[in-house]
Amino acid sequence: MNKNRISIILFVAFLGFTMQGCLSVETKEYTFKVKKDNSGSGVITYINIFSDKKDSVSTFENDYRELIDSYLNGDKVSDEMPGIKNVKKKLYEEDNQLCGEISFDFDDLTKLRFYKYKETGPWCYYLGFTPMGLMGGTETYFSSNGSFGGESMPVIFWDDSQKEFKFKTSLAQPSAGIASLLDLWKQNNGK
Repeated sequence: MNKNRISIILFVAFLGFTMQGCLSVETKEYTFKVKKDNSGSGVITYINIFSDKKDSVSTFENDYRELIDSYLNGDKVSDEMPGIKNVKKKLYEEDNQLCGEISFDFDDLTKLRFYKYKETGPWCYYLGFTPMGLMGGTETYFSSNGSFGGESMPVIFWDDSQKEFKFKTSLAQPSAGIASLLDLWKQNNGK
């Protein structure tokens, strides 16, 4: 392939990427209940789901379709969180915002990015990169029932005897450039 053809392909791919909208969420709340064998159940709540590109109605509608087709009705949740099973998903309105909830079971907490040093130390969860993938981006610590290592060490620690891990993160602050997906959800769900 010649350089001009490669350049054109890369430009088209870049253009397609930059013209798309982007699903995001204001905050996420996580709860994991763990049994002695490290299996258990989890719930992730997404508060204020929105599109961060309000440029056009088609972009807004494409983001909504992605939310419904890929996340709610599709397999994107399981693809982005290997090791979960018995997945249940729902969207709902709360405080005039579109929210979502994913509940699931797991056989091994360590498959969900938790870590315990030599099975005797505290449980740890690293908040870097794109935790749990879904509608991700960089998550910023907000609160937890553990101890947070701070910005220079974005790790949450829990005593090794802890059986329920809770934490809340923030992802994006709503601004003039965002569009809530609540109205589209209401239109499509007969509310």
